[in-house]
Parts: sequence; C-alpha cells; structure tokens
Amino acid sequence: LRVNLSQFRAELQRSSRLTTGRIDARFTGYTYDLLEENAQGDPEGPAVGGAFTALINAYNHDELKFGKDKVYHNTSGAGGGGWNWVRKEGGQRRFFPGAPNVDQDLAQAMITNPRLLVQVENGYFDLATPFFATEFTMEHLGLPEALQKNIKEDYYNAGHMMYLHDQDRVSLHNQIAGFIDRATQQ
Repeated sequence: LRVNLSQFRAELQRSSRLTTGRIDARFTGYTYDLLEENAQGDPEGPAVGGAFTALINAYNHDELKFGKDKVYHNTSGAGGGGWNWVRKEGGQRRFFPGAPNVDQDLAQAMITNPRLLVQVENGYFDLATPFFATEFTMEHLGLPEALQKNIKEDYYNAGHMMYLHDQDRVSLHNQIAGFIDRATQQ
C-alpha cells in the first residue's frame, strides 16, 4: 500500500476534521471538505507564513539594503512557480519529473573534494523533506567509508523551519557555528 503525502495529511486527523501540516506536522488546520481525498493547503502557511515573509522582506530591504525592488516569496508558487529543473548532464538535457535529485552531484563533489564536510539539519515533523528519506539518501550515496564520515546529521523537534521552535533555534545556531568552525579549521 502506498499512500501519497497529500492523502496521508488529509487522512491522519480526518476524524477530528483537521488537516496535518506539510512543512511542519505540528500545525493543523480545519478541513473544509471532509470528502476530499487530498489535503488542501498547508496549515503552517497561515500560521507563520505571513509574519515570516514580512520579516525577511524587511530584513533584506532595511538591514541588508538588498533587493529593494524585489519581494521575497516563501513558496515557489507565489513567485510564478516556473522553476526550471532542466539540466545538462553528459551533454544531454534532462528533465526532472518531480523534485530534483542531486544526490549524485553531492557524491561527486565529495569525491572531488575529500575534505568537503556536509551537515544536514532534520526536523522530525518535516513532511516536506522527511528525515527518513534524507537519512536513506545520505547513507546510499555510494561513498567510501572515509568520505561517509564527513556527513553529519542533526535532529530537531520541529518541522522544516526548525528555527520556529525556541529550543531548536538555539541548538541550530550552535550546530551551525560548530560546523563552520570545523569546516574552516581544516
């Protein structure tokens, strides 16, 4: 049995008339069509999306003096949705039918530069980039063991935006600061 993510999010709390969040499964929202097979929208967006977008735009424009003529959109759909995932590989143009898979690019980069360190931040409640899938990908890059040890994974009791969780924001800061220290001391 394979249940796609949208069906899972719609069904998980259907009996309570709730839809489970995609970016952060801790967020729920009322389901407006109980007969709908797939989840409609993401409850995380209305909860924090507007505030986050307003703050990042203010920070970019006012603090960094960057992009005054541009507006940050927190989803690809809001920005026109026209992401171009066509790429050249081996002289041929390839199109990704879904999200791009860059695992072989990462493996090649790590093989080319054996000192390259990789740090992955995982939110337990992130259904957009589930941590089990990330773990599987990192473990199946086909790297020699000596390079596999250059990958470090951290885990947070939050979703995709782990910095929204106060305790995890501190931990995230410390993990990234430690990563930068390790990477620059090589």
